[in-house]
Amino acid sequence: MSELAFCKQFLSALDARPIKLSSDHIADPRHYPAQNAYILPKLPHPPHPLHPSTPASKTTASASTSSSTLTITLKPMKASYPTVPLPSIIATTTSIYDLKTAYSTSSTIPASKIKILYKKKPVADSKTVAEIVGPDAGNEVEFSVMVIGGAVPTPVTSPPAVAPSEVEKGLAGVGKEVGEGAGFVAQGPSGKEVVGSDVFWADLHDFVVQRIRDEKEGERLVGVFKKAWESDR
Repeated sequence: MSELAFCKQFLSALDARPIKLSSDHIADPRHYPAQNAYILPKLPHPPHPLHPSTPASKTTASASTSSSTLTITLKPMKASYPTVPLPSIIATTTSIYDLKTAYSTSSTIPASKIKILYKKKPVADSKTVAEIVGPDAGNEVEFSVMVIGGAVPTPVTSPPAVAPSEVEKGLAGVGKEVGEGAGFVAQGPSGKEVVGSDVFWADLHDFVVQRIRDEKEGERLVGVFKKAWESDR
């Protein structure tokens, strides 16, 4: 049979069938081919695996550790660094990184330069205190602190106060209007007489140059100021 003849015969067979099933189509299960029902295999006895039993002593110790607090002492390996006590620490929720951060805050040493040790062995930052010390550590625990690279505390100091100079106050060469005594007013030129003097513009030039730290720009600004003042005097 050629391919063309086969296709025609197949399409003729399809024409005798409905194009699609209707929404109220019902199939009679009695016309289904006979077959055996599939049954799932039975589970072994007991059906579920038993959980491993936990000793009563271990459960009691874990509950005691989680409900109580510890007093932790962060003692440096060198006497030149400070010892930091940390009271009321919850062992199950406090990590070694938290201890490192607390020591860094108290000593101003960067946390990246601090290593925490327990019984002379380094411990990971991600571990909790309870995982490291165990249930039989007691209420007081001591951790050693090793400072890497010889880091030193960085004290926070404020910059020293410096009194403003006469140039910064704008009084150099102009003449003090107010004397050292309260209410004392110095006599001398004032107003346009002072602005029109060469001393005033020289002092203004020095003041602007000191502020902006640019000689050419200072000369240009003073020239602009002087030209504007002369045109409006």
